[in-house]
Amino acid sequence: MKCPNWGKILAAAALCAALCACSKPQDVLPDHTATPETSATVAPTATVVQATATHAPADTTVPTILPQTADAGRSYVDDTLFIGDSNTVRYTMYADDTGTAFSTLKNNIGVVSMGAGSITTLKCEKFKGDSTLYTIPDAVAKLQPKRIIIGFGSNNLGGSSTDATKFIAQYREGLAAITKAWPYADIIVSAIPPLDQQRDNTNLTMTQVDAYNAALVTMCEEDGYKFLNTAEVLRDDATGWAKKDYTLSDGVHLSKEAVTAYFTYVRTHAYVTQDRRPESTVVIPEPDGVPLGLISSDPIAVRGAKVPVEFVATSGGSISGSTSQKVKKGGTCSAVKAVPDAGWKFAGWTASLGAASSSSSLSFTVPSNADANGVIVTAHFEPDEHEHEFVEVKDTRIEPTCLEYGTVKVKCTICGKVKEKELPALGHDYDKGVITLQPQPGVAGVMTYTCQRCGYIKTAPIEPLPTATPTASPTSPPSPTPAVTQTPEPVVTPEPITTPEPTQEPVITPEPEPTGAPEPVITAEPAPDPEPPQETEPASEAPTEVPQE
Repeated sequence: MKCPNWGKILAAAALCAALCACSKPQDVLPDHTATPETSATVAPTATVVQATATHAPADTTVPTILPQTADAGRSYVDDTLFIGDSNTVRYTMYADDTGTAFSTLKNNIGVVSMGAGSITTLKCEKFKGDSTLYTIPDAVAKLQPKRIIIGFGSNNLGGSSTDATKFIAQYREGLAAITKAWPYADIIVSAIPPLDQQRDNTNLTMTQVDAYNAALVTMCEEDGYKFLNTAEVLRDDATGWAKKDYTLSDGVHLSKEAVTAYFTYVRTHAYVTQDRRPESTVVIPEPDGVPLGLISSDPIAVRGAKVPVEFVATSGGSISGSTSQKVKKGGTCSAVKAVPDAGWKFAGWTASLGAASSSSSLSFTVPSNADANGVIVTAHFEPDEHEHEFVEVKDTRIEPTCLEYGTVKVKCTICGKVKEKELPALGHDYDKGVITLQPQPGVAGVMTYTCQRCGYIKTAPIEPLPTATPTASPTSPPSPTPAVTQTPEPVVTPEPITTPEPTQEPVITPEPEPTGAPEPVITAEPAPDPEPPQETEPASEAPTEVPQE
């Protein structure tokens, strides 16, 4: 759908203001409409935060006004915290075709009749097990969201003035406070939704809505936020007002058809970035919502004596009768009936406020504490007992990527029940790799792999080559050195052990007498007969003298 030309709108508004200044004073936004929340409980010691943004710079490759993208799926919505006024509250009241509410208390801080001027001061959010009420910046810090879509402005309208100075100053201060409290979330500002031409309060004009939206775009460009131009899907280009049946009878609050279109636009104009949230062991508390009737005033005068009542049906049936009524508080609506489709049966009514019967025919009584947001009464249906036969719904497939899950809607051919299935992420499909740095001796190389689906690149080291041992230069062989002949050590032969021989009597050999001159031979006289031997001790022999020559 064609995006409004904000430049032309601003130029036209400026020209109109200049012409009007010549004849009469410009309309000035009254204080009570610029800050309608003054009757609510506010923080007594609220800290004023400078408007200078402290969050990480937005992705400059993506325009300020978010362009159309592939459907980011239900997970994108679930990862987003929605903050705003009564139209934000309505996100929790309606459900998609799977019967799942568009948002829940876990990711929704919506306050009926709240304007931009109360972002930093109004204590509005509760948490289970905690009696304290928290301002939006403090609640954001406790919830630690990945992404925020914030939408204020409807309750800041009043008249045809195009001067958005005060409105932008309040909005800018609120965004800066949120950023200071939790600087890790992407902040997306949602456009003020268009009004219905047949609105209750004719003092509300599209001239002012368009001028305020143009000012929001400029603020986002200057401060680094993104702008979600949801007005282009809710607005009828032919009339310049909201599309037919996109608001309740008051001409301000969005119908189920409008909220359904809004969330389709959110998913198809996605701003997906790296998750910048730090790892934390802090347990995120469970939200308990915003107390009813927190703001008693009616800043845009759409409540009156009657409140809007809307009758809607979940999958598997429809409603017979007037589905959009305006009834006094305490009054009774005209009767409606829940009609199940083939293969389904009626399962009961629920109401966003008040009680509803279990009969398929209903005459609903409006509670006395109903506010400008009105009441939504929902008819529920469930399939008769049968085995579902699901088939894929055409044009609902969101293909998974390497890292992100995909989704697809399937529908039962018997009962028409629709549900969304998750398709697992594919994982990277790397090629065989290319050597981008050759290994060297002692130095590792690098192998680079590229995913063939998404182009993601990873690297891996290659073992370094072995370090070579240096080779010695050849030299002449040295002259042989004569071997030194060693003198063998003498072998010591052990002396043989001599066995002692028995001692014999020494035999005295008479020494030959020296030969001298022959002496005369003397004839000896015959010796006398020997006498018999006498026993005597043997005489010791006298040593024989050796004659000296």
